[in-house]
Amino acid sequence: MALIESEKPGKHPEPPEDFSARKLPTFMLDISLWRVHQAHYNPLYFSFSGDNRFDAPSKEYGILYLGVDEYCAFRESIGRLAKYRLITSSLLKSRKISVIKANRALKLVDLSGEGLTVLDADARLCTGDYDIAQRWSLALKNHPIRPDGLYYRSRHDPSRYCVALYEHLKTELTISESYDFLEDTFREKLANILNIYNYGFSDT
Repeated sequence: MALIESEKPGKHPEPPEDFSARKLPTFMLDISLWRVHQAHYNPLYFSFSGDNRFDAPSKEYGILYLGVDEYCAFRESIGRLAKYRLITSSLLKSRKISVIKANRALKLVDLSGEGLTVLDADARLCTGDYDIAQRWSLALKNHPIRPDGLYYRSRHDPSRYCVALYEHLKTELTISESYDFLEDTFREKLANILNIYNYGFSDT
């Protein structure tokens, strides 16, 4: 049955007015997380730019973006920079991939499935307009339960999951490992990533 005009998806709704009184769909996550970053920068970088999906709308706080696994971290970063489905060695040499660990389990708002319905939200929150997503990020951060961050599906590979952490966690995170993509200890993982996403490789 065809949708009437008012039922067609447009911009995602703003956070509800009674948001602070609602129960958030949260869960605890206690695993290592992955981040791809420029090789000469510290991987523990909280974005204040306002250019990313869940950044603070007026740069009030920073957000650290991570992947639940190395595949997600790669696809959300280097995968977006690759041209003609070709990953070059020069691009890989300019980046590193690091494993980040918190000193406790993280309380995350679940935006990956049923949690969206509980919030009267939908998948556009994680795929659509950045300005609206940033206002939701602020509303979620300011909720009385004070979550540590957001858990959501990757826009570029919805089978993978991303985490966006609020800046108050800055002193509770450590770098457990950091790899150059082309070093021997990461070679097998890199081969698996390129194979999964059917990327070619060029030694240039």
